[in-house]
Amino acid sequence: MKKLLANKPLVITIVAVLVLGLLALLTSGDRAMSFVESTLGSVLQPLQQASYVASDAIIDFFKRVFQTSDLDRENAELSAQLALLEQALQDYEQLQSENERLRELLNYSSTFDNTSFVAAQVIGKGQSVWFDVLTLNVGRNSGVEVGACVLTSQGLVGRVTELGATWCKVTSIIDASVSISVMNERTRDVGIVTGRLTSDDSNPSLELSYLPAGFDLVPGDVIITSGLGADLPRGIPVGVVTEVLMAGEAANQANAVVDPYVDFLHIEDVLVMITAVAEGAE
Repeated sequence: MKKLLANKPLVITIVAVLVLGLLALLTSGDRAMSFVESTLGSVLQPLQQASYVASDAIIDFFKRVFQTSDLDRENAELSAQLALLEQALQDYEQLQSENERLRELLNYSSTFDNTSFVAAQVIGKGQSVWFDVLTLNVGRNSGVEVGACVLTSQGLVGRVTELGATWCKVTSIIDASVSISVMNERTRDVGIVTGRLTSDDSNPSLELSYLPAGFDLVPGDVIITSGLGADLPRGIPVGVVTEVLMAGEAANQANAVVDPYVDFLHIEDVLVMITAVAEGAE
């Protein structure tokens, strides 16, 4: 029986012959009908009319039953292959993007003399909207220490504040607890930037303070690390001045607002400084 059902053309042929035979019996009118045939024809009259309408549907039904399964299977296989190709394309694009980010980090790290870095990936972000605390997949086993500088090819990210064997947490420069010694790249005036991120801020920003009296500062000035101290080398981009506040205020009040260069919403790969040789101030 299974062999018969497996022979789809034969089954379709048998069904078609049976249907056509029934139609021939019901529609035969070329000879005189016996009483039995006449009576049978009267009884089967409604079936005769319905058979004309249903015959094509019956044949189509059996064709779908015995023929479309192969097409369905083929469509399913093609759909699966298409899904695999789309996933492979996404994986390739993701890998290409990651390679490009790593290439940029490598090129950027080569600009620092006497400095070693370890590459890391962001594996966790804090609850803040702007992700002011990040978790990285490197730690003590990779030579990372508390206070280590973290950066991207865009600029300074922050410092390591917590440390494990294979992980560390980084508090970013937009957090109010972090202060960095910086200078105006144009005038070489030295000051301090502090995070000013609050829950009400629509954009993360920094406050620039403690510039010398009579400072020269205009919107568009680039702020970089000053190199004062042993933890940060000179010249790491921090941000750009967007607003200069009134001069002549108290020394502990902000002199300007600085927008950071780093896109804190989309950080994925970073560099963690392992060793550095301190530079003197100019």
